Amino acid sequence: MGKKYIVEIGRLERLYKAYVNGNGKPNMTWLSPEVDLTPYTEPDLEQVRKEGYEKGWKEAEDHYFDGYSNGYDAGLDDAWKAARKIANMPYNEEEKAFGSGGWAFIEKHTASEAIEKIRQYEQEKKEKEEQIQVGDEVNAPFGKAIVVNVDSVAEKIWFLYADGHGGFDFFKDAPTKTGRHFPEIATVLEKMREESNG
Repeated sequence: MGKKYIVEIGRLERLYKAYVNGNGKPNMTWLSPEVDLTPYTEPDLEQVRKEGYEKGWKEAEDHYFDGYSNGYDAGLDDAWKAARKIANMPYNEEEKAFGSGGWAFIEKHTASEAIEKIRQYEQEKKEKEEQIQVGDEVNAPFGKAIVVNVDSVAEKIWFLYADGHGGFDFFKDAPTKTGRHFPEIATVLEKMREESNG
């Protein structure tokens, strides 16, 4: 599409257009105001501004209310999920998560605070579950072994293989847990420590 220009044509004046024809030769023609040209009318700038303002406001309003509604619904959903978790928590877990009963916490705090407390508690619980503990079965360098000591000072994990041989790994090279745990190992070792101290 070509460029548009505003040209004022006086009475008894003609407008000529020069161009290159299909054969590559220059040519010239004159334009008839009655046939070839569309008269220019001054736009009503105040009306254009008003329509633009109303259109922009309507679009912004639609987006605002959509965003507000979606955010509000998501907030309600999060609050209900938190309430369900609290309702299904054993009381001893509520005390660990909130320092008191879950419903007692809800009475004095906002939904956001309850959600944050639950998130922190679940994160701490996950980290604790992922930590290697005495009695865990691990995939050690020479096969499966049982953890017998977690030395946080030396940053070593000591383990015992089924044939009685022992070994260790540093925390940075920690073996992976198999998912099995033998709590009796921790009990026996604790009993031995008590007897040696007493």
